[in-house]
Amino acid sequence: MDIAPAIEVEKVSGARLLVVYVAGADEPVEDTGGRLRWRVGSHCAPVDRAEWWLHRQERRGFDSMAVATDRTVVDATPGAVLVARRYLAGRGHDELASAPISDLLRRLGALRPDDRLTQAGALLFCAADRTHLSVSVIEVEGGDVLLSPSDLSGWSVLEQLAWAEDRLEAVNTEITLTSGFARPGVRRLPPDAVREAVVNGLAHRDWHSPEPVSITWVQADSALQILSPGGFTGGVTSDTVLTARHARHPALADLFRALDLVEKQGLGVDRMYREMVVLGHRPPLIVEEAGPRIRLRLVGGEPVVPVMALTTHIDPPIRRQDVRIALIIDHLLRRPIATAAGLAPTLQRTPAEAAEALETAAECRIVGEPLVVRFKEGWILSKEAIAVVERAGRADDLRARGILGYRKPDDPRPVVRAWFASHDRLTSGDYARLTGLTTNGARSQLERLVVDGMLVRGDERGRNAHFVVAPG
Repeated sequence: MDIAPAIEVEKVSGARLLVVYVAGADEPVEDTGGRLRWRVGSHCAPVDRAEWWLHRQERRGFDSMAVATDRTVVDATPGAVLVARRYLAGRGHDELASAPISDLLRRLGALRPDDRLTQAGALLFCAADRTHLSVSVIEVEGGDVLLSPSDLSGWSVLEQLAWAEDRLEAVNTEITLTSGFARPGVRRLPPDAVREAVVNGLAHRDWHSPEPVSITWVQADSALQILSPGGFTGGVTSDTVLTARHARHPALADLFRALDLVEKQGLGVDRMYREMVVLGHRPPLIVEEAGPRIRLRLVGGEPVVPVMALTTHIDPPIRRQDVRIALIIDHLLRRPIATAAGLAPTLQRTPAEAAEALETAAECRIVGEPLVVRFKEGWILSKEAIAVVERAGRADDLRARGILGYRKPDDPRPVVRAWFASHDRLTSGDYARLTGLTTNGARSQLERLVVDGMLVRGDERGRNAHFVVAPG
């Protein structure tokens, strides 16, 4: 189970019973067959989304997006219905995509049992009086405007979303790979990450603000920036976006999920992180700014083929979808060593959970060898994992992208600083293992730092010889 139940022990007629209390869901929860069911008497019965939200509204509180409007099926624009059918068919939901309009809207949760559209349904399917998605394309930051925002008033939000996706697809061009990958090409930004970013900006925005969700594509940087009105809610912060789950408007978020436009169970941010990192791109930037508003930035471009070579050969294959594994790899490709305490902020989890993630990474295999191995007080990439990356790319090219910059470095100080963040002494053998240098080469670099005053020799000699940080 993904939630922690409360369990109480009761004695009934001499029998010991465990009574399990599970909190009611804030949003519909589908079973493994993608169906919604709830308890009726002694068995489970099907329920559509509209009835589920009506029941929740009556029993558990108020969601402005779940309330009834005076709009009906006849107010849904043909364009919005066409877009909904296209989205559903594209995701394999052919039966739902071809359903009559009333059945389609009701099964999506947009139409109530009394044949009135919910506020979320009216927002997505009825003509809007303003532009809700503003798309612009610029050459460079502060440079020429290649595409100005268009006036989309009169279009439903679904039609505006489809228009925005078409514009972004046109500028998010494909890059051809020439290194023998099964995938002949990839987009400058992963399309799934782009969609999650745009839809999340819509689903979780403050709809009381008249400002549109502003989308800017920076051509020279292959970068996407989205500004969404409204700040974080429900305890979510920029430091917890991977682990905290909260929807400002649950009924609207569920309607997007019913259309299969966002990841199930609120995992869209995880997906964005994973899609970016496995191509060698930096993780998304998601911060709250004055306004308040949320700024999300994705920076892509040419994928780092050696990183793809590593991430696409992880066994078991299911771990290629694990955002924790992706972030651990990204961390260790850019830093020589990882510890649970140092990795916890990156994973947005506790040190204990980070330690568990590192143990899971150690169970993964690359060409039959471990992905990561324990080394002293931390974890490092295995020799085979490093070899896979180094065989697939030139050292200078990797270093320019911030990948394996600690291997045979010209400047030893970043590696030494990373080591002493979790250790109190460093041997030439330790440094050689981290950097790929010979023991003599490692000792030579460390002795240079003694001359520079960064390190001093320890008191011991021989096999126990080591270096420590110089006082001050």
